[in-house]
Amino acid sequence: MTERPSLEDPEVYRMLVEGIPAIVYVDEPDELSTNFYTSPQAVELLGYTQEEWATIPDLWVTNMHPGDRDRVLEENRRSNEDLDRFFSEYRMLAKDGHLVWIRDEATIVADEDGAPLYWRGLMLDITAEKTAEERLRRSLDVLRKTLQQRRELALRLEGAQDEERRRIAADIHDDPIQVMSAVDLRLRLLATEPALVTPDELGELHETVQLAIERLRSMLFELRPPPLDGEGLIVAIREYLSHSADAAGWSIEVEDRLTDEPPDELRATLYRIVKEAATNSRKHADASRIQVQVASVGDGVLVRIHDDGRGFDLANADRPSPGHIGLETIQERAELSGGWSRVSSEPGRGTTVECWLPVTGPTADQ
Repeated sequence: MTERPSLEDPEVYRMLVEGIPAIVYVDEPDELSTNFYTSPQAVELLGYTQEEWATIPDLWVTNMHPGDRDRVLEENRRSNEDLDRFFSEYRMLAKDGHLVWIRDEATIVADEDGAPLYWRGLMLDITAEKTAEERLRRSLDVLRKTLQQRRELALRLEGAQDEERRRIAADIHDDPIQVMSAVDLRLRLLATEPALVTPDELGELHETVQLAIERLRSMLFELRPPPLDGEGLIVAIREYLSHSADAAGWSIEVEDRLTDEPPDELRATLYRIVKEAATNSRKHADASRIQVQVASVGDGVLVRIHDDGRGFDLANADRPSPGHIGLETIQERAELSGGWSRVSSEPGRGTTVECWLPVTGPTADQ
């Protein structure tokens, strides 16, 4: 049977101290915390030997991180003065040059008269804990910035949408409403003067009403085309481009490489992106051909819109002309959906707009 070690045996205490996963030390209650004893764990943790701790009076101070030194020395001074428990967290420069975060805690040992004899303390390596805290802090900073950016994007997009609503309202007021008001006045006149009712007069009124109806249908198609909900994204894009091609004189090409129909909200966002890119081409590019590709890529959908128009200098892309929603709205729609967008263009060589949007919507990482 193994003999139980005696508690009076110094070897027992030595084994106990050296078995703790931390540095145990005894220091003078002075400004430099002059060392009496440092346990061997200091070699593994910081690289300095027990002899170096004992023979270099300012080793603790000089190897403390400069950013922490003044604070910790002030804490040390107050502890020496008040004889209160010393507790601090700081960075130490190890002998090989790497930084180690230390949690340092010590209590004063006094004689029978209360006079301080020495500090008895413990240094614990908390580098992993501090690294995790820093990663969390950076993640929170990124999250805060992302939330702020999303709020700004949402406000700018709402402003662009409000501008678009005002334009549509003005179009309705200046075109169909004015036309129908004129038709109403004409019908009132004919009601009081039956002799004026002729086939030609009725034919002109019919043609005027039909044009107003077509204009209203066109506006409704711009807001949300019926095929988008009934027949899908590709059909809606083709119908919109075909309708626009009649007015713009384009030839169009739509390539369908979808493996699945996108969800409702994503489908609407993709349609608006294509519509806004095509509207930019119609207004500014003087293009003769529009090509649109819609493809399932990864866990999202990629749309690519290319025109063969005049192109532009990308250095001016952040300064859209007044009154134009421009490419900025496309970027904002993509980012709010958790995706990305990019534009490539050169003067005389057309413009390509690419956007990728995730099927599942934005995530915290994105």
